[in-house]
Order: sequence, then C-alpha cells, then structure tokens
Amino acid sequence: MFFSTVTLVLVARQILIYGGLLMIFIGMFGSLMIILIFSRNPLNQNPCSIYITVNGILSFLFLPFYYLPNILTFGFQINLLALNTSFCKFQMSYAIFTVTSSFIINCFISFDRYAISSRSARIRSLSSRKMSLYLVVIGLVSAWCFIGLPAAILFENVPLGSNGSYVCTSKSTMFLLIAALVYYPILEGVLPIVLAIYFWYLTRKHIRTLNNQQFIRRFDTHITRMFMFQVIANAIASVPFATINLYRSLTIQVIRSEDQENIVQFFRVIAICLFYIQYCTDFYIYIITSSEIRGQARRILCCWHQRWNDRVVPVRTLAVLVLPTDKTNTTRNSAENKIHT
Repeated sequence: MFFSTVTLVLVARQILIYGGLLMIFIGMFGSLMIILIFSRNPLNQNPCSIYITVNGILSFLFLPFYYLPNILTFGFQINLLALNTSFCKFQMSYAIFTVTSSFIINCFISFDRYAISSRSARIRSLSSRKMSLYLVVIGLVSAWCFIGLPAAILFENVPLGSNGSYVCTSKSTMFLLIAALVYYPILEGVLPIVLAIYFWYLTRKHIRTLNNQQFIRRFDTHITRMFMFQVIANAIASVPFATINLYRSLTIQVIRSEDQENIVQFFRVIAICLFYIQYCTDFYIYIITSSEIRGQARRILCCWHQRWNDRVVPVRTLAVLVLPTDKTNTTRNSAENKIHT
C-alpha cells in the first residue's frame, strides 16, 4: 500500500473537524433563517409552517449541543462523553430525542400535504394551525417518553478494557441491536422516503381528479416540492451512517486487525460527517426549490442590511452637522475682532 490505514483515519478526522465546523456555521445560519422566514406573514399562516419552524429549532440546537461534542470526540480525540456520566446520559438521550422528533414531524408534514389536497372536507380540516400545534406537542412528548427517557436510563460510562478509559454506551445490548437493525436503517433511512413518496403520490392523484385545482395555494405546492427534495437528501445522508452502525453491531464479536479497524473507523467518521448534513441543508434546499422562500430570505437579509446602515448614518450626520457650527464660530470671532479694532 502507498499509505497506511492510519493515514486514512487522520484524513477522515481532518474532514470531520474542518467540514464539521463549517457545517455547524452554515447549518445554524440556515436554521435561523428558516425560523425567521416561517414566523413572518404570510407564511406563518400556513399550518405546515409550524412543523417546519419546529424542525428549524431542533436543528439549530442540535448542531452545537450534539454535533460539536462529536467533532471534539472523533476529530480531536477529546472524549467529553466519558468525562461525566450525567453528560453522557444527556447527550445520548438528547440526540435520540431530536432525531426521533425530526422523523415524527416529517411524517406530520407528509400527512399535511395529503390532507390539504383531499376531496374530503373532514380530512382537509385536519390541516389547520390548531391541529399542527396539537400534533407537535404530542409528537415531542411521545419522542421523549418512549425514546429519549429510556436512553437516559440505559446509557452510561462503561469501562473500556483495563486501561482505565470509559466509553458512553448502553448497558443493554438489545437496545443497541434494535437501534442498529431497526432505528437507523428504517426510521432514518427507508421509512421517511417511503412515506413521503406515498403521500406525494396520493396528493398528486387527488389534484388530478379534482375539477378545480386552484384550491391548493401556490405556496402549498412549493412546500410539497421542497419537502420531497428534503426527504430524499436526508435519506441519502443517513444511509452510510445506518450501514456502518449495522455492520459494527453485526460484527461486534469479530476480532479485527489494526488495519481493518482503522478502515472501519475511517468509514465511520465519514458517515458521521455525512449524517449531520441533513441538519444543515434544509434552508438551502428550500431556496433552491422555491421562489417564494428566496423572496422572503432576500427581504430578511435586506432588512438586516438596512438596520446596519441605520446604525451608521447618525454618526455621519453628526459629523456633517458639526462643520457648520465651527464655521459659524469662526465667523463670529472674526466679527468680534473687527469691532474691537
């Protein structure tokens, strides 16, 4: 080989460090823009805006609170999770809660797209702001009670060998196996895109069978298109992470050589970096696929620019106002000197 497998791991760590820090910056900016855009009129009147705003808040908090410690752990080799059991429990339960909540909310968005195009007035009535708030509360509480809380109970710092080091993992091997076989491959990989395609197909079918297709507002068609691209991008980003976790769980009893372990670690670090792309790209997918979002983003950025200029203008105005005063004083002094002479 022209280079050792250790070099592969070092390259992957550098990608995670620099690429990850850049992703945190652009991801937090994008999430903030999503929150601002969908909190303004007229977009905040759409029931789906509540789901999208909550997803933006989850991503905005998830990147610094969980992805940054992962960069320190896998990039800089500073294992923060092993320093404190309480921090280990918080990190793992918070991560699983956020990932599950995003999945649940994406399912609500899929159903909302179907409901708004339904021929049934009863089903269309389910697409409302009140129902959106109700479902969001139920979804977040369910994600915490059934997923986040068990993770907080089961995860702790487990001794790793006899060298005195610890690793943050679950006490239950069954929990890890279920996560590797069911949670990541299905909930994070296959199921979101299957549900999105299914409800998209039903939505298109409803629209084509209705005589009056104008009842669906223009922005609702934008949301449907944006969401489809978002789900596809998220599923693609999740596949490597789900695959490497499944492989590591199935081969947990296999003793690998140093080179084999380094190769596995290389793919694992790259998969981690790819996995978090889905929490950074939603805003950029939206502005690419929707002219309405581009217009709203342009207005917000122009507003920020105008406010910045308004902070600078008074200083310049003050400087201009001082000049006539100096000239007036000079003229007055000259007149007084002439009188005295």
